[in-house]
Amino acid sequence: MAMRVATHLRWVLWAATGLAMMLGCAAPPAHPWTPPKRPLIWPLPPNPPRIRYEGAITAGQAFRFATRTGWRVFDWLAGARRVELSTPHGLSAGRGLLAFADSGRPAVHVVNLAERRYKVIEAVGDTRLRCPIGVAIAEDGALFVSDSALARVFCLSGNGQPLGGVEAKFVRPSGLAYDATRRRLHVVDSGAHTVSTFERAADGWPLLRTLGGRGAEAGTFNFPTHAAVDRDGTLWVTDSLNHRIQFFDAEGKRLGAFGQAGDGTGDFAKAKGIALDSEGHVYVVDSLYDVVQVFDRQGRFLLAFGGSGKEEGLLWLPTGVCTDDEDRIYVADTGNSRIQVFQYLRAEPAEGPQAP
Repeated sequence: MAMRVATHLRWVLWAATGLAMMLGCAAPPAHPWTPPKRPLIWPLPPNPPRIRYEGAITAGQAFRFATRTGWRVFDWLAGARRVELSTPHGLSAGRGLLAFADSGRPAVHVVNLAERRYKVIEAVGDTRLRCPIGVAIAEDGALFVSDSALARVFCLSGNGQPLGGVEAKFVRPSGLAYDATRRRLHVVDSGAHTVSTFERAADGWPLLRTLGGRGAEAGTFNFPTHAAVDRDGTLWVTDSLNHRIQFFDAEGKRLGAFGQAGDGTGDFAKAKGIALDSEGHVYVVDSLYDVVQVFDRQGRFLLAFGGSGKEEGLLWLPTGVCTDDEDRIYVADTGNSRIQVFQYLRAEPAEGPQAP
């Protein structure tokens, strides 16, 4: 009897070892998002493709990242974590990290793409988050989080430890944009109809300037929601209820605006998130039309992608958008409780400069 048990255990051990070896030889997943079931590109042929759908991070998805020796086979054995995603809003990508605020949970999700790790931040020190909306990643991996219900902007270290915050009086802070070159943090305050810029100093984040105030004139805002900053320091602001995008230079001088209310190409109904890629194309989320519209730096419409629905590549009440160093485009598909990932496809050098 004992011999039969020992033999059986040896067979189980050999089988488990063989399975581990086979799985260890398999290629680990390149990214944490679920790949698409079918190819999706925009625009459709015969036009050259400029946007490709890459996949999605969805509620309940398990991050099955590779270990140093091979695949992690079982969730309980590997410690794979499942995404408890509810209502994603603002996003930020940089330094191998993808962070997104979740007002419904409420929490901030952080995916370390380089080290294959995932964590959830539900509190900053002893303060529990109530309605996180915006996130921004600094050049040293520090994370900024705006909470509109607490009317505060927090700063955390890369491992989630509190680093203080931006000491200012906010009404309803929402979108954040970080300028790594100038070490400046731009805070959109939807309730105050302003965008404030804070500059890093030895003793914290003193206020540099505040733009706006409620109105429809040039340089004023009507419930701004999100912001983005490009490499030369130009600040792009979604002036949501004025149905336009306003942009300012690094010194706060207004450079121009584009957009209007309407349902035509390039018009806005409920503009929300905004981002730029490495070639300066401007991506604007429209939460009512369920699309992402793409413009050049002069505000000329180039194309749109998305559309209303729950299928792959479609959107429902999207809010935030960001890009990373590889020109991937992350969209907070809020109504579908997921993050959808797209890729900007650069034109071939022989083709010369091309619109996306």
